Amino acid sequence: MPFATDILTDPSLPISARQQALNRVHADPGIPKSSTTSSFWIQPKHDFSQTPSKPLPTETDTVIIGSGITGASIARTLLQTRTSQPKASKPSVVLLEARTICSGATGRNGGHILETADEYAELADQFGVDDARKILKFRLAHLHEILAVAKELGITEETQARKVQFLSAYFTKDTWKEALERLRRFKEGMPEESAEWTSYEGDAIPQEFRLARASGIVAGPAGALWPYKFVTGIFSRLKADYPNDFRMEENTPVTAIQEDTSSSAPRYKVETSRGTILARHVIHCTNAHVAHLVPGLRGRIFPVRGQMSAQTPGDQFPCQASEHSWLFNYDRGFDYLTQLREGQMMLGGGFAKSEHGGLSDLGISTDSELSLDIDIHLSGVLSAVFGRKDWGRVQGDPIQAMWTGNMAFSSDSFPWVGRLPGAVTRRADHGDDGSEWVCAAFGGEGMVQAWLCGKALGTMLLERDGVLVGSDADISWFPEQLRVSEERFGVTELPREAVVERQRASLQMGVTLNLYPRWDLK
Repeated sequence: MPFATDILTDPSLPISARQQALNRVHADPGIPKSSTTSSFWIQPKHDFSQTPSKPLPTETDTVIIGSGITGASIARTLLQTRTSQPKASKPSVVLLEARTICSGATGRNGGHILETADEYAELADQFGVDDARKILKFRLAHLHEILAVAKELGITEETQARKVQFLSAYFTKDTWKEALERLRRFKEGMPEESAEWTSYEGDAIPQEFRLARASGIVAGPAGALWPYKFVTGIFSRLKADYPNDFRMEENTPVTAIQEDTSSSAPRYKVETSRGTILARHVIHCTNAHVAHLVPGLRGRIFPVRGQMSAQTPGDQFPCQASEHSWLFNYDRGFDYLTQLREGQMMLGGGFAKSEHGGLSDLGISTDSELSLDIDIHLSGVLSAVFGRKDWGRVQGDPIQAMWTGNMAFSSDSFPWVGRLPGAVTRRADHGDDGSEWVCAAFGGEGMVQAWLCGKALGTMLLERDGVLVGSDADISWFPEQLRVSEERFGVTELPREAVVERQRASLQMGVTLNLYPRWDLK
């Protein structure tokens, strides 16, 4: 399932365009710009800055950079676990956001908690059955975990967090045949976990699905929610529960990280637009922008721009918000869809329809512009897929909002989670006195990767500090392929020059990427 390695070496694409993409992949992604497209999700806007402004703290135990679902998971893990330890002093966790809280990828994604398990067969062939099962169990666990957190915090209704059945529709015989084989391998390899998966073909496709043009459909369990409200709900609770231990600072971009040797123990100087904070630990959760402050990750983690829309349904289409979510798989690329209880169809995708088959969106770290080609595609998908008769006429504005956002992909298709070595940060690791950490590069599948990656990273940090020991620090459930290592760092850099012929083997990568990103639908 190649993505970067194929599209960057595809001889049918202009070599000049491929070289420009590689240049962007290896470039500094910078910090998030203030100019953005307007995401439908970020309403009503939760302004955490309404309280009287306080001076920026000058020192803290842990700085978290980034305020999406990853930062929320890590902050929650650190605060809940540390305060439950009677012998540990209460930490000070400061979360820094360049713009407003959750205004990045989490506030711009598809709100789709979905693991199709399509990758099981390839993972089994690449890493063996045991590792494939572990990776899939990790991803599948996010549905229960996220719904449970929403229930615990009492925000299930507000966030519309719900379990649904996904309908993954295929519109060509060849892609459907391949999908059936992947489903067979998954059910054979993980019979217990795949019990809710099923398939429909031809005349057996239920009429109520309104997908008469599909060759076949794979169906299984999934979830959907309002991601912005989920994250802001978590932060609101953390602020209430830990008023002295947790600070969030909006509109405070981190511009640099330096060494501080003036104190008795080494610290990191986190330089921001509002001042400098000394910290023992620095956690990078900036995803598409992570290589700005961690230069060694350039060419290994890179931004990809995605596009989303909120659309008005046709008057003949019944609301299926509590029943279904959708994937539309074409001969080239796919789209993804959920529906809100108010009716809005939250449709994203179209990556393959952008300039040079998606190449123009590689390495783009800004979310201030729309792709015209993707706009045209997304604006016409729903009536065509569901059928114009079953869709009906749209009353009012058909497109309520259209926006972009930035995902982060890694060159080997897995997130990077763990303690950063000095070779990557180009700063010293402080050993027992503190470290820099990263949790990023979810490949457009943040809703089935980011939350538990954050939980794992928080546990790693707490174990290193001696707060958690033994079984309390057990993360044997966490896949090894996602961990940071110097060995991984040494073999995962993408080439700097475009080549005429495909040279995937020379890239020395253990696993390839998805051909087209499913923006946080997993």
